[in-house]
Amino acid sequence: MDRKQTSALQQQSEGKGSSFAKYRKFVIGDGGFVQLFLYEFINLLCIPLKGKTGVFIRKLAFPLIVDNVGQRVSIGANCTIRNGKKIFIGDQAVIEDGVTLDVKPAGKKLVIGARVHIGRRSILNCNGGVIDIGEDTDVGSFCRLGALEGLSIGHHSVMGDKSCISGASHSFSSTDMPIIQQPLTCKGRTVIGNFVTIGERVTILDGVNIGNSVTIHPDSLVNNDIGDGMVVSGVPARAVL
Repeated sequence: MDRKQTSALQQQSEGKGSSFAKYRKFVIGDGGFVQLFLYEFINLLCIPLKGKTGVFIRKLAFPLIVDNVGQRVSIGANCTIRNGKKIFIGDQAVIEDGVTLDVKPAGKKLVIGARVHIGRRSILNCNGGVIDIGEDTDVGSFCRLGALEGLSIGHHSVMGDKSCISGASHSFSSTDMPIIQQPLTCKGRTVIGNFVTIGERVTILDGVNIGNSVTIHPDSLVNNDIGDGMVVSGVPARAVL
């Protein structure tokens, strides 16, 4: 049975405390005022900087607000970082301009492995569990990766532009309430294996397990598990004969 709950953002906005306390919890978690000051300072002066100067300054500044920033990491301009103390970035990772790395208060951790590439304006949204991206994996531009109960992507995998891994859905049982306002549903953790090729504009639903060396053709919808070595296509995705 699908698990239902209100979204992390709804829980945050409806909880007790002042607006300032809620904002602080949302952007830096359990950090204090010093951590909040560093976050605001870096957001104001460091994150918007473009070019090699901006990359160099962010390399120096991000360890102050992010749990781990590896060696020779490149972080583009105008990225959004929330709850940085739950974010781990491995050596030689490349994060392009406008990427969002967002760990909600209920999320555990976001791990970006060594030599991972995250394309511009992609969004990694950890509402719960852990998002773990393995070494040498390439996430395209304008992608969206979500997790309510966790997401794992293996090493040496590729995700095409404008693809989406849905960490959860919304119930639609009520006919007199907009779907976006209805409780979240989640079928469980999503697992994607090693050496997986995901085409452009692919959607992968929550709770799906995808094996190693799988190829998913562009514009496919994956709503069921896929075994090792399979090539799939379509809506919903089926094996290509």
